[in-house]
Amino acid sequence: MSHTIIILVIVIVVILAIFYAFAMIMRKRTEDRILDLEERKEALFDLPVQEEIDRIKQMHLVGQSQTVFREQNQKWIDLSSNSFADLENHIFEAEQLNDSFHFFRARESVSDSEGQIEVMEQEVEDIRKGMEALTEQEKSNSNKIQESLDLYEALHNDITDNADTFGSVISEIEKQLDNIETEFSQFVTLNSTGDPIEAAEVLETAEEHTIALRAITEHIPEYINTLDKDLPKQIEGLEEAYEKFKVEDYTLPESVNVDEKIENIKTTVATAKEFLEQFELEKVENELVNIQDKIDDLYNVFEREYGARRNVEKRAVVLKDYIDHTRANNKNLLLEIDHVTQSYVLSGNEKGYVRGYQEHLDILDTEVDELLQDIEEKQIPYSTLSRKVNAIVDTLEDIEKNQLKISNILTSLKDEEKAAQEIADKFDSELRTIKRYVEKCNLPGLPKDYLDLFFMTSDRIQNLFKELGRIRLNIDSINHIVDVSTEDMHVLKDTTDQLVDHAVLSEQLMQYANRYKATDERVALGISRALQYFERNQNYDASFEEISKTLELVEPGAVERISRVYFNDKAKPEYR
Repeated sequence: MSHTIIILVIVIVVILAIFYAFAMIMRKRTEDRILDLEERKEALFDLPVQEEIDRIKQMHLVGQSQTVFREQNQKWIDLSSNSFADLENHIFEAEQLNDSFHFFRARESVSDSEGQIEVMEQEVEDIRKGMEALTEQEKSNSNKIQESLDLYEALHNDITDNADTFGSVISEIEKQLDNIETEFSQFVTLNSTGDPIEAAEVLETAEEHTIALRAITEHIPEYINTLDKDLPKQIEGLEEAYEKFKVEDYTLPESVNVDEKIENIKTTVATAKEFLEQFELEKVENELVNIQDKIDDLYNVFEREYGARRNVEKRAVVLKDYIDHTRANNKNLLLEIDHVTQSYVLSGNEKGYVRGYQEHLDILDTEVDELLQDIEEKQIPYSTLSRKVNAIVDTLEDIEKNQLKISNILTSLKDEEKAAQEIADKFDSELRTIKRYVEKCNLPGLPKDYLDLFFMTSDRIQNLFKELGRIRLNIDSINHIVDVSTEDMHVLKDTTDQLVDHAVLSEQLMQYANRYKATDERVALGISRALQYFERNQNYDASFEEISKTLELVEPGAVERISRVYFNDKAKPEYR
C-alpha cells in the first residue's frame, strides 16, 4: 500500500513539474511578445511626426492643401492623445495577466494590442505620406512651373514673331494667351499663399491650354493660306473659265447655275473664316472639304462640256459622209444579194435586213440634219449633243458590222458548195471501195440490216448530188445532208469492219475447232450451229459468237490468241 502511495506522489510531482515548465514557457513567450510591443510602441512614438507637422504648419497652407493638412493633423492628434494611451493600458493589462499566470487571457490581450499597433502604424505611415505629399507637391510645383513657363514663353514668342501669318485671328489668339497668362498668375498666387494642391491643378490646366493653343496655331497659317489665297485663286479660275465659256458660246445644262454656285462657294468661304476666328477648327475642316467638293463639281462640269465640244467638232463633221459610205455599202450589198440569189437560196432573210438598214439610214440622215442644226444654233449643251453624236456613230458602226457579216455569208456560199461537192465525191468513191472490199471477201451473202444501211447511205449521197445539181442551191439543206451523210458513212465503215472481221474470224475459228470435233460432241454441235449462222442466215456476228463460246469450252484463250494474230496481220481497208 505504501508502494502505491509513493508512485502516486511521484506522478503528482511529475505532473506539477510539467505544468510548471509549461507555465514558465507560456509566460516567457507572452512576455517576449509584450516586450516586442513595447519596442514597437516606443519606435512609433519616437517618429518625428510632430516635427513634420510643425514644418508643414509653417507653410501657412490655404484652400485644398489646408483641408488635406487639417485632416492629417487631426488624425495625429487622435493617435497621440488617445490611441497611445489606450495601447499603454492594453499592454499593462497583458503584463498583469501574464504575471498572475492567466496565460490565455494574457495571450488574447497581447493579440488585441498587436492588432491595435498595426492599425496605428498604418495610420502614422499614412499621415507621414500625406505630409510628404504636401511638401513634394510644393517642390514639384516649383520645378514644373519653369517648364510650363518655358512652353508658354516659346509659344508667346512664336506668335509675336509671326503675328502677320495669323491674319484677323491674331486677336483671338492673343486673348487665349492672356487667359493662359492669367492661369499662371493664379497658380503663382495659390502656390505662394500655401495651396500647392490646387495650384498644381491650375498649373496643369495652364500647361494643357498652352499645348492645345500650340497645336491650333500650327494649323491656323495653313487654313489662312487656304482661305485667303488658294480658294480665292480657284474661285477666280472658275469665274475666268465661266466667262470664257460664255464668250465661246457654250451652253451649260439647265441644272447648273454657275453664278449661284460660285456665290454659294464664296459664302461658305466666309463661314469657314468665321469658324476659324472662333477657333472651331473641326468645323473649318468640314467647310474646306465642302468648298473643295463644290469647286471640283463645277470644274467637272466645265471639263465635261469642253471634252464634249471637242468630240462633237471631231465626229459631227463626218456623220454625213459616214451615212453616205454606209448607204453605198448597202446598195452594193443589195446588188450582191440579187446576184447570189440567182445561184443560191438564202434562208436568213438577208435581203430584208439590208432593206431595213436602208430605212434606218434614212432616219439617221434626218437625225443628223437636225443635230447639225442644233450644233449651229448652240442652244443645247455640248454634253447632250455629244451623246447624240455618239449614239448615231454607234448605230452606224452596228449597221456596218451587220453588213460585213452578211457579205461574209454571201462570199462563203461558193466555198461551202465546193466543200460539199468534194465530200460528195469522196463518199461516192468510198462507197464503191466498200462494195469491192466486201465482194472480195466471197461471203455466202450479206445480212439484210447491212444491205439496208449500205443502200440508205448510198441514197443519202445520191440525194446530196441531186441537191448540188440544182439550179439554185440551198446551202443550209446541203450542209444538213453533208452532216447526216458523214454520220452514215462513219456507221457504215464501222459496220463493214465488224462484218468482215467476224466473218473471217468465224471461218478461222471453225477450222481451228475441227481438231476437237471428233472427240467432243459440244464442239461438233457448236461448229454445226456456227456454220448454219454463217451459210444459211449470213449472220456472221452470231456465227462468231457461237464458235467463240464453243472453242472457249475446250481451249480457253484460243479465241483471243487467234483474233490477235488476225488483227496484227490484217491490212488496212482502202476506204479508211
